[in-house]
Amino acid sequence: MRSEQAITDRFALDDLLTAYAVAIDTDQVTELTRLSTDDAVFDYQSSGGPRGSVADAQAWLESALSQVPVRAHLIVNRRFDIHEDTACVEAHFFNPMSLRVPGQKNEIWNPGGGYYFVGFRRTEKGWRISELVMLQTWRVAVGVHSTNGSGGHRGA
Repeated sequence: MRSEQAITDRFALDDLLTAYAVAIDTDQVTELTRLSTDDAVFDYQSSGGPRGSVADAQAWLESALSQVPVRAHLIVNRRFDIHEDTACVEAHFFNPMSLRVPGQKNEIWNPGGGYYFVGFRRTEKGWRISELVMLQTWRVAVGVHSTNGSGGHRGA
């Protein structure tokens, strides 16, 4: 593969992974449709979610994230393996968040982390996510946090 193409692909894949994280943090899970192939599989089983289609992932994320008023989805230490029309990445994630608890006034500060394993496929519209597996390896409740926020995004 030509060097220029490898660099272009690497940036495109990095942008796609960032767009995924931003969609989750800004309550725009419908964006997963645009970011994914038609036959994409999302696996959130390690955090109590489904393994299924984009629609399955969107439904679960909308429900699960409704109890998470503050979140910041950080995907780091990305290791890409790029081929002609397919690619994969292994990346760590750190997810500081607060969680609403029924019957309590304040949220619990509930950070967690783990790994993403993401497959990509080049399509006529550019690179898209073809498979995403989230492997949550830890999550702790470390205190009480109070906020009036919505998602991880703060408007100007």
